Amino acid sequence: MGIGPLLLCVLLIVVLWWGPGWILGEALGVRRVLLPVVAPLLGMGVLTVIGVMGDALGLSWQLLPVMAVLLVLSGILFGLRMALKRYFPDKFDAPILTQPSIFGKHRFAGSWWILLAGLIAGGAVAAVSWIVGTEGLLGINQDWDIPWHANMIRLISVNHEWDPSIAGNFAYYDTTIPEAPIRSYPIAFHAVLSLFWPMSGVSIPVFLNVFVLVMMAVQLPLSTMALTMLVTRRPIAVAAAAAVSGWFTVYPYDLLWRGPLIPFFAGMLLVGPFALLAVKGAVERQKFWIPGIAFGAVGLIAVHPSLAFVVLPVLLFWMLSALVRRKGRILGITVYLAVSGVFAVVLGWPIIAQMLKESERVSKQVWAADTDRNGAIQNVIFLNHGSMAMPILTALVALGCLAVVLRIRMWWYFGPVLAFAFLSVYTMGTDNPRFMTLTAPFYDDQWRIFGILVMLLVPLAGLGVAQLAEAIAWLIGRIRYRTSASRDDGNRTSRRPSHVVTAVAAAAVLLISGIAAIPYFKQNAQRININTKVDGATLSASEVGLLSKIDQYVPQDATVLNDSCDGSVWMYALGNRMPMIRHFEILPTNRQLLVLQKLPELATDPAVREAASELGIEWVYIADGRIRAWDEPKAGLTQPDAIPYLKLVVREGNAALYQIDWSQLPGGKEAFDAAAKDRLQLDGVSGILENRNPDGIAPLGRIC
Repeated sequence: MGIGPLLLCVLLIVVLWWGPGWILGEALGVRRVLLPVVAPLLGMGVLTVIGVMGDALGLSWQLLPVMAVLLVLSGILFGLRMALKRYFPDKFDAPILTQPSIFGKHRFAGSWWILLAGLIAGGAVAAVSWIVGTEGLLGINQDWDIPWHANMIRLISVNHEWDPSIAGNFAYYDTTIPEAPIRSYPIAFHAVLSLFWPMSGVSIPVFLNVFVLVMMAVQLPLSTMALTMLVTRRPIAVAAAAAVSGWFTVYPYDLLWRGPLIPFFAGMLLVGPFALLAVKGAVERQKFWIPGIAFGAVGLIAVHPSLAFVVLPVLLFWMLSALVRRKGRILGITVYLAVSGVFAVVLGWPIIAQMLKESERVSKQVWAADTDRNGAIQNVIFLNHGSMAMPILTALVALGCLAVVLRIRMWWYFGPVLAFAFLSVYTMGTDNPRFMTLTAPFYDDQWRIFGILVMLLVPLAGLGVAQLAEAIAWLIGRIRYRTSASRDDGNRTSRRPSHVVTAVAAAAVLLISGIAAIPYFKQNAQRININTKVDGATLSASEVGLLSKIDQYVPQDATVLNDSCDGSVWMYALGNRMPMIRHFEILPTNRQLLVLQKLPELATDPAVREAASELGIEWVYIADGRIRAWDEPKAGLTQPDAIPYLKLVVREGNAALYQIDWSQLPGGKEAFDAAAKDRLQLDGVSGILENRNPDGIAPLGRIC
């Protein structure tokens, strides 16, 4: 990929991720020092509200109408804010400020430069790790959920419709949706990205890789700063947390290769900004921020609903702390957050209702423990889970815990940390069902829960760096003081450490730690590269080439018979043509399985012929890549060249496309065309079908 397309793609993602929220934030009067952090949160929220409300009103999900609605809504909110400030200045024009600046009493000259240095340092490490791991942003994940995300982006960009139920139809078009495992899906992440992807000029996998690059380079350290600001306002601690945010393996790298859980990861990057916006708004009684907090809550749960169960413990333990420290104001804080929550439910109810359809399915997910309790505790202590131990980061986190212990105002933060530490040990080290309710929102997934814990530990690592730097600066000051005292020159140096010395000491600690942590950085890139390949076992370069140009051979409204376990689920995302099975984890219906197993018997078995006709199968894609090394190709696709009515259309490396010559089969093409009466195309989107003769799902348990 050339530098021009890359820069254009980065620019589009930056505008998409920060632009809508920045406009809304300006309308609501969110401070500009806070806007870069919370703008993505506000943007995701307002776009979600426009999407779900607009869908009910028939709004086309395209860039121009969506931006028009955004500008009108922001204009109305801005006008309302100005009017209220003018006519009720005593209530709306004088917010109570408890701190003179965002850093409070810890502010000193050069604070913002230190934060910028931390942002650049942390973003650079994370971005380089991602670029190396994705083989220059060109790699495609060979496993898990990434084709589903890619397919959804194309589907919504073509369909121009915000409707979570289309995800269920996309997956299970040949059965009744209420009976399918996926009936709905939180598509906010995909819908937002679909607005700008068509303009990028790159493939969807590359677009997703560039999106994550921007998240790693900018949003990851920014979000870490926001989360750290809840615990401490010390600029050095905040900057140090940002600097080390890209060092840990479990978060974010394991979340990005195991899944990859890109929507979940993107949502985790909104947790810190949301908590910071809610806390600052409640403490300072910023009345105009209430709609912003509500929009932010909608955006958070729309990206991934389980993240509400991350934010709630953080806010709950913070409020318990406020109950002790702010006794006279706790009622106002509680009412403020409660009003924001009610407003969020009102704005987000349509998408919340859609997500509730999936709650039963999600709550039944169970991941088996992969170690015992002692092993799980060791994983938590050394911050590893299937990766190398990280004693350097463990030491920094331990120092951060010491810093919290020494400052009673920070004790509340141990609440959410210990809660997720307990859940991590439980999910990794036991199969006890007693706590399933607590882990159900996270699919009982030990990787997600441990990732959340590590996200909460990163601010403690920043505090650890600051604590060590302050100790070094104090020691230097003490030595200088004693030296000047021994001279008895009457001009003694103060024992109070200077901010410059502390900052230099923190930089030295980070530099030494970073040099020692070089193996961590190499591991992180290698973790991403486990599945992300330009030429991999599931998707070879030849397969990607053929799938990317399959629209040159296959008509727009055709369905292609495929074995989902060979990587062909990428067909729609790469080539805009619909495979019969659209995801690695989608179980086939009985008739789909029949055709996969008995394709060579089309000429002799009327049941197979009827099933293929009902499905509209005229094209067949076959490749020898395997998502699972032990998976066997479907029986009907093993010897395609021996089938007389199967005509080879194109072969590229280990991938081939065939066409069925229905004129050679009993009943001819006429019988095939007649079966099309049961297939209704919905909304003009290829592959979004309604079958008036639906079939049941095959009882396989797992397709790959």
